[in-house]
Amino acid sequence: MFTKFLLIQKLEQDGNAKFHLIKSDYLQWTFENRRTQIESDSVIFPFVVLSEDIKIQSHPPQPETKIYVRENEITFADDYAVPEGFTIGILFPENYIPTVLKFKDKPVIPIGLQGQFVANAQGQFQILYNRIAKRSAIIFNIHQNVCFGFKCIARKVTDENFPQNESITADDFFDVIIDTEFLKIDAITNDDLKIINKTLEATDLDDVKNAINEVLLALKSGDKKEAKSLLDKLGKYVLNGISLTGNLTKIIDSYNEDGAPQQFIAKLLEYLNL
Repeated sequence: MFTKFLLIQKLEQDGNAKFHLIKSDYLQWTFENRRTQIESDSVIFPFVVLSEDIKIQSHPPQPETKIYVRENEITFADDYAVPEGFTIGILFPENYIPTVLKFKDKPVIPIGLQGQFVANAQGQFQILYNRIAKRSAIIFNIHQNVCFGFKCIARKVTDENFPQNESITADDFFDVIIDTEFLKIDAITNDDLKIINKTLEATDLDDVKNAINEVLLALKSGDKKEAKSLLDKLGKYVLNGISLTGNLTKIIDSYNEDGAPQQFIAKLLEYLNL
């Protein structure tokens, strides 16, 4: 892969991070999928720069970068204003993989850059995996001067559950977080919402159930644009309830430990809560 700028945002398990920038008129790089790190590799491995006489400039994150850590989980958020020819790689700690991704709806163009940059969510992105070294990364290849905001959650998985594929190319978060097993679900039932019922001591969640099923049907039909619109509708039911918002993390954790219908609900709630 060729680029002019390569920025690797390397995250650590404890929430610390170091950003590494490499610049060149013709910068060639690759992501090693099938080996572990050796002594001659740089700090950005599994990223490897093939161009010669390249210097890596390293610096800590700036204030616009937010990193939050829970047990076996990292939430990462950043705002970008980058020119065309820029490649951004978010490199996660060993055994961590991105599970929920979200672009900010209204990115802000910094003062002085109006007219030079567009405020737009990135189009296509990639997730790369090295199943030998158990490392993963999100890649953005920038083709125009652009400002965008991005948030994601990465979770630590066992060696057995680390993805076996080497890459995913996606247009939006549905391509990443919606497992094919989820699309085999017939429908979400009242019984699937019992954790929400128990947590909130609520009895009438028909609006939530119907909204989730509308998202599920849209995904089954392959209409991701409609699914996104319906997910926004679900968000109004979920996030407008103060009591639900306060208990959302507890509900998500409980659903993630259950079967496919419950995990599907958890994925949607995680996206809304991110």
